[in-house]
Amino acid sequence: MKKSKLIVCAFLVCASLTAQTEKVKLGVKAGLNISSLTFDENELNSSNKNGFTVGLMAEIPLTKNFFVQPELLYSQQGMKLSYSDAEVENSHYKSTLSLNYLNVPVMLKYYVLKGLSVQAGPQVGILLKANNKYQDNFLGYDNHEKMDLKDYSNGVDASVNFGLGYQFKNKFYADVRYNMSYTDVFKEVTSNTNYSINSDMKNRIFQVTVGYFFK
Repeated sequence: MKKSKLIVCAFLVCASLTAQTEKVKLGVKAGLNISSLTFDENELNSSNKNGFTVGLMAEIPLTKNFFVQPELLYSQQGMKLSYSDAEVENSHYKSTLSLNYLNVPVMLKYYVLKGLSVQAGPQVGILLKANNKYQDNFLGYDNHEKMDLKDYSNGVDASVNFGLGYQFKNKFYADVRYNMSYTDVFKEVTSNTNYSINSDMKNRIFQVTVGYFFK
């Protein structure tokens, strides 16, 4: 229920702004996520996970150079992990943490040059799916498993975006962003929780997208 209220509130704000302004543009966008999670565990090696993002956007003018750009995006995020025990032959662990979100960023855009904008704004993400697909091999025993982490996860992610955008011929659009979350992905870890996650993990995403605004 709380998740639904957040989405409804976001759209009500966007609708209110739309009703009070002119020349609102609607568009679509898609692109690449290069994601990771903050991680303090020294024994595990972490690396980025690639995914995609796709969704809808609107550009709402406030003044000549200031615009608001609300969006609704499906986003694939997460991280890859690995571990190897040098003292034990044929012992390793590989894991992919996959987190799928419905993200609602609201970006404030300022055009510093024709077509070129600097951007910043908050984002709320609703977790749709969380799992850990892993492979371990200890002493020659190979094991493949997939664990559902939704029950161990916090359902809402709050973050902030910073980026640059460019529009060409007032239709074609591209941007680059860096997203920093300030809420924990997972709840307090217990002894029964998969050891590859901890309660201090936060999302970090570098994102490149292209889009198109309809007139």
